[in-house]
Amino acid sequence: MVIGRETLHLQKMYTSLTCVALRTVKYSDRTSILSAYSAQRGRVSLSIPAGKGREAARLRALVMPMGVFECQADIRPGRDISPIRDVRAVVLPAAGNPVASVQAMFLADILQGLLSEPQQDEALFSFLASASRHLNLIATPTSPTTSKGTLANFHIAFLLRLQRFMGVEPDWSTYRTGSVFDMSGGIFRLQLPNHPRYLPAHEARAAWEIHRMTLRNCHVFKLSRSDRNTILDRLLAYFHIHFPTLPASDSAAILRHMFDF
Repeated sequence: MVIGRETLHLQKMYTSLTCVALRTVKYSDRTSILSAYSAQRGRVSLSIPAGKGREAARLRALVMPMGVFECQADIRPGRDISPIRDVRAVVLPAAGNPVASVQAMFLADILQGLLSEPQQDEALFSFLASASRHLNLIATPTSPTTSKGTLANFHIAFLLRLQRFMGVEPDWSTYRTGSVFDMSGGIFRLQLPNHPRYLPAHEARAAWEIHRMTLRNCHVFKLSRSDRNTILDRLLAYFHIHFPTLPASDSAAILRHMFDF
């Protein structure tokens, strides 16, 4: 009977998780640590095999940046890293398209820096899973939604939508012709704020014009590479103002040089 109770106790340790993969770091010759954002527990750290076997290779393919997967995690009080088993893909990472892969790396880099708390947020998880599905769809060459503009603008649309879930979405209703955008306050002003963290009137108008961009309509916004890079720089600056510990993303530099239109 004692053995039976122990077996039952161990079985109860396993928790079903649905996760968006962020970053994998090799911990030892046999183990890697996967950072992920889960629907059930928010940010989690999971251990996965790092060997050269077939199962380890299969797992690595499933948990590349922005892949969505289900698993059973052995979560115990006082333990920061949880082993997982029974991993099943929900949305495969966009690994076959190099442009989409860089997009996924960039999104995961940003989320890795922003989502540090083990706090559940169903709306945020739903948005991330939806973004993963859409990126996977537009990465397919035969998809009717695939276009150069869709992939080129995808990270811009993602950052614009992410602002709401992170609690820093600008108050777009405050825009008036000729106003500047106060990046610290997140509002538009007709007079200059008493600090240098603002966008001048022409950039403030551009920000207001693109704020309706979503993951599904980003292809209709005609932007040059210069426009796109300026918007990316301003969005990243805005996030850094509100999240000062957000690290720089190496993949952002790659994105700036990927599109020649």
